[in-house]
Amino acid sequence: MKVFVFALLAAFIGLVPQQSPKVSAEDLNKLAGARWTGTLTYLDYRSNKPVSIPSSLTVKRADGDENAWVFEYEYPDEPKANGKQTLKVSEGGTVFDGETVVERTGLDSGGFRLVTVKRGRDNDKDALFRFTYTLDGASFSVKKEVRPEGAAEFFERNRYSWKR
Repeated sequence: MKVFVFALLAAFIGLVPQQSPKVSAEDLNKLAGARWTGTLTYLDYRSNKPVSIPSSLTVKRADGDENAWVFEYEYPDEPKANGKQTLKVSEGGTVFDGETVVERTGLDSGGFRLVTVKRGRDNDKDALFRFTYTLDGASFSVKKEVRPEGAAEFFERNRYSWKR
């Protein structure tokens, strides 16, 4: 009888669909408001050494689209690099800015850790990108990691680290 109950329970668990990780409007609304200030640290393509520059970020909800946010990046020492990007969340929250959400963890601070992946090209080579967005209290970071085609490991291409 125990074997039958165990088999029935195992079959039931197998039939219950697993929830896909999702990003929500509530998550992104936590980023909106006052400006974030900090640095961008990136791995220089030529020297293969890290370089840091001052950076700031302002996030606001896009006008007329409840699933889009405008990220405005500023670089005080390199104002020609300033720019805006509109990031969209898919219906259901499983895709963020064209990146597939693979993990979402709530943090004790009320923030979150979101991990996404996307295929693309880095340094003229096909690659898999992994992005980690972390909001923890008054700190927000975005880490971009790259795994070139055929490589076993990711390496960090750049990281934004901001505070309010």
